[in-house]
Amino acid sequence: MKKSILAVSIAGALLAHTSIQAVEQMPPAVIPAPVARVKSSFLETFTAAAKEINAAMGGQTDAVKRLEIVSKLEFSPALRPKLKEVFGNEHIFDVQRTAGQKGQIAYVMKMVPHTYLDENAVAFSWAELTSRAVVNKAGTTLDTIATWPSLSIVGTATSGMLEKMSMDFKQSRMKGGLWYGTGVVKVGSVAVRGTTPGSSEFKETLRLDDISAVCGITSHGKKADVNYGFSIKSILFGGAPIERAHIGLRMVNLPAQELEDANLELKKVQGSGLPEDAQTELMLRTMKAFGKNMVTSGASLVIDDISASYRGNTASIKGRVDFDKVVDADFNSPVELGKKIIARLDVRLPVAMVNDVSRLIGAKQVDASAPNAAEQIETAGKNIAAVVIGKLVNEGFAVMDKGDLRSAIEFRQGKLTFNGKAIPLPGMPDGDVIKAFDATKKK
Repeated sequence: MKKSILAVSIAGALLAHTSIQAVEQMPPAVIPAPVARVKSSFLETFTAAAKEINAAMGGQTDAVKRLEIVSKLEFSPALRPKLKEVFGNEHIFDVQRTAGQKGQIAYVMKMVPHTYLDENAVAFSWAELTSRAVVNKAGTTLDTIATWPSLSIVGTATSGMLEKMSMDFKQSRMKGGLWYGTGVVKVGSVAVRGTTPGSSEFKETLRLDDISAVCGITSHGKKADVNYGFSIKSILFGGAPIERAHIGLRMVNLPAQELEDANLELKKVQGSGLPEDAQTELMLRTMKAFGKNMVTSGASLVIDDISASYRGNTASIKGRVDFDKVVDADFNSPVELGKKIIARLDVRLPVAMVNDVSRLIGAKQVDASAPNAAEQIETAGKNIAAVVIGKLVNEGFAVMDKGDLRSAIEFRQGKLTFNGKAIPLPGMPDGDVIKAFDATKKK
């Protein structure tokens, strides 16, 4: 069910985006599916509507024209009653063109609140979704906001609730047709509840609070950067609360022309009318070609921050991944391409966090009903922490710095090292990942 909830979260953002930019590009893979391979009128109806929207678009890429098409779209007579039953509206979304400021066109979209019980005993219920898109008459700027107060999915053994969802995108289309700008999607909370066999009582098994995802593309002449950020204020799962988790990544020095060409090719495929498997094959081929151009042109992955906090202490990773003078011939050999990867990660792990996590592990080894259980847990935790810290520091894989364990992880010429030392792993005694990989291919 957890995967279904996340899928619905993604679908929610895409649903809001329907009225503003890319309804015709919604892939069926992100449509909410309570249980895989189970008949679902919800899934089938959504898929059928997406196909008719895609057909109506006819490969149109202009933002204003796409919005106009959506605002006037009438679904087929056979689909309308199904949409009314499943979504409470024959259009799924009501899209209305309204007066905007001088030189602008505004579109307001609403999805009515509704509850639907699927054949597999899963109930979908949501509040009203509203969105407003403002486009200039040239179709080159697009500002979008959307809000969705709640969405719930209740099954026989698992349920989920998403609350306070919103989206804010500000974009500009360049000459090549690619949209640059920044978008933010937020979810106030995600809660998953489940029941145990023989019980009808739902208990919370997972809770995420204050989720935020940021993505954007910026232009630098002939180069472009793609930025991605994801953060969660708190995670409660399995009794061990994580206070904060964050990911901040950037793909820098991307070839802007190749990025625009790949974007155009993908749109052509999506509007081609070809069978889905043929479209998938062509899209993968386009993405593979773009990936090759990206690597050979000197693009890099910058890890600004990957971090998580527990009981007031934060562990973090920062670094960068580059490719050293890759040529076309390297793509014919995974071994040669692997040798061209240069990565460095700086890792910081507070000793206090090691102690806290070791105590949690120690608790699982102790009988909680024992008279001196607390003392045993404390002793077990200290022993585990001592072993971990001692091995890392004494063997030179990490250094102690003001209460933190620090290590510089490097991958260069196919070899993985920690503070300049190779960790002896099974099949990789000298840290040579490429040699180990090559050995498995020869078996």
